[in-house]
Amino acid sequence: MKKTGITSAVSAVVMMSAISMPAAQADITEGWTASANVGMTSDYRFRGISQSDEDFAIQGGFDWAHDSGFYVGLWASNVDFEIQTVDDAQAELDVYAGFGGEFGDSGIGYDIGVLDYNYPGASGRLNYDFTEVYGSLSYSWTEAFSTSLSLAYTSDYYGGSDDATYWNVAADYDFGNDWMVGGSVGGQDVDDNATWGTPDWNDYKLYVATSFKGFDFDVSWIDTDLSNRQCFGGSDWCDDALVFTVSKSF
Repeated sequence: MKKTGITSAVSAVVMMSAISMPAAQADITEGWTASANVGMTSDYRFRGISQSDEDFAIQGGFDWAHDSGFYVGLWASNVDFEIQTVDDAQAELDVYAGFGGEFGDSGIGYDIGVLDYNYPGASGRLNYDFTEVYGSLSYSWTEAFSTSLSLAYTSDYYGGSDDATYWNVAADYDFGNDWMVGGSVGGQDVDDNATWGTPDWNDYKLYVATSFKGFDFDVSWIDTDLSNRQCFGGSDWCDDALVFTVSKSF
């Protein structure tokens, strides 16, 4: 559903509620802000590994955030895992909810939540769908420089590969005038590596981002420490890549 459709639906609910509820209780949208985004990337990479067979992906999402810090949202992208023997996924749909804020005036931000990864159309035998809980801490050392640490955990990782934990450390520097650079290092630990298809791995990212005429542009170098032989038995999905992304937020 497009953003305009959601806005109309919410407005209709508010109008119907106002008929039977006191005015002070009628505005169920008070304190909430809706936003949306759409983009295209030259290669959809998740934790360093290609999810689109090193091809282009169209992506987009919708978020609804409350002044209290609570938020819900969904995000989608096309995917291509090159599995021909059974019905494979052609899309990924993520649904999430969380709570974020700052510890007083400390400058330390936090974010905790739950994220559900879904792959509509994929055979149940592939066992793609899984759910993670996540949390992060961030700190702005100056108005321009910030760092963050995030963790995610699931008891049933992608493909039924059991427990998995992911960590990520990131840093960003804002030069002003819509220019930013940053980088991150992450690590994925999977309990059942044989089912998943690779050993545990680290991923790396460096990027330059800017905005122009209402669009956001990002050029990223992304890599893992997995060799082709270690990457699903001989794939180049884990090789380094220069990824170009353009997106727009509403």
